[in-house]
Amino acid sequence: MNKRIHIKWESNSRAKRLVADGKIKRGDIIPRTTTDKFPADAATVRMQRLSQKIPLVTVHIRGKSKVRNNWNNTFQYECASTLRVNMNPDYADAPSGELDEDYSWLDVHNVVTEVKEAMGLKK
Repeated sequence: MNKRIHIKWESNSRAKRLVADGKIKRGDIIPRTTTDKFPADAATVRMQRLSQKIPLVTVHIRGKSKVRNNWNNTFQYECASTLRVNMNPDYADAPSGELDEDYSWLDVHNVVTEVKEAMGLKK
């Protein structure tokens, strides 16, 4: 537990500005995609309402990809537990979803803190 979760940023104008400002690395930007294709064992930052001074930010923290059985064991599928932290400027950070068993809440706190620092948001 308590390990550094690698942060990826979904491509948009704000993420590219963070690269230009030296706050994140170019290699940490991933192409826009659906959330089910966000990388496993990483936190991916998605921003919406980019024209606002403070955009809506959701951090998707996906655990390692694991093989699971359906409810009656008739087939297997691969998935990763995902916790989402919505960082709405008007409310407290709100988590939803399932935190992977390999992560702790301190890991989540560290990711949220790092994202806020990169974006220049209040801690």
